[in-house]
Amino acid sequence: MRAICLRWLLPVLLLSFTTVHAQRPAPGKPATRRAARTKTAKAKAAVPVVSQATILSVGDTLDGRFVVPQVQLSDAAAAARINAELVDAALGEDLQAVPQPLTALTGLQQAQAEYAAHEQKGFVGARYEVLYNDHGLLSIELTSDFLGAYVSSVARHATFELRTGRLLEVRDLLADTLALRQRWQESINRRVADHISKLPTEYAQLDAPLLAEVKRRLHWNDSTLTVQLEGDDPRFYDFALTSFGLTLYYDFGFPHVIEALQPETDYLFSYATLTPWLKPKGVLDFKQ
Repeated sequence: MRAICLRWLLPVLLLSFTTVHAQRPAPGKPATRRAARTKTAKAKAAVPVVSQATILSVGDTLDGRFVVPQVQLSDAAAAARINAELVDAALGEDLQAVPQPLTALTGLQQAQAEYAAHEQKGFVGARYEVLYNDHGLLSIELTSDFLGAYVSSVARHATFELRTGRLLEVRDLLADTLALRQRWQESINRRVADHISKLPTEYAQLDAPLLAEVKRRLHWNDSTLTVQLEGDDPRFYDFALTSFGLTLYYDFGFPHVIEALQPETDYLFSYATLTPWLKPKGVLDFKQ
């Protein structure tokens, strides 16, 4: 991955065009009969292979309190689509007033203005981590930091196809999402069961009422020893790609005062596990 740290810089991409001039036949004697033209197959336009994106860190100040990732690609339109999604995920979700149009520049200016107006409280920082940048795919974790009665943070994930700039969903990766959902549900059950069994020894302050509250928030059924999630949960709202596989995130939404009693939220599924469910000729076809 190539990373460049710039201050107040938005990527400017120039498209190069090549003009092909039609060749004129050399002058000669006029032919009495027009020679038959040989039909040739029309060459298909080559699709450029995009393996990695160049990542630019665009920040508000030298302190880097608010930093937004932006990409450079040979295809300016694809880069623009990705950059718009990244700015919205990094800043647009948390700003009290979203500037129009929302760009890295206008978003950072608004974030800094709100930070100063609120006496350095509220939305106090934005950062990111590149989780995957290869084989034409880019996956980024964007984290927003907050300061109020306590310090907290929210992490979001975005995965893109670099060739088109398309924001991907899990259904774009897999042909069988139902099988993955079932495996995910089983993983959640195992993790929650193990977590509940260890709580009494790991948290000495855990009394019976608090344990009952934890079980309620985990949708735990003592009779069936399973997690009984509501509706269509778990849903593929938040996911990321890494060199190890596909990571799905499920947060039970514990309040800050008991957040430490919530199990880990990330569930990794290796590419070997995913192989039977991958889409033929899909974006993860190189893993088959």
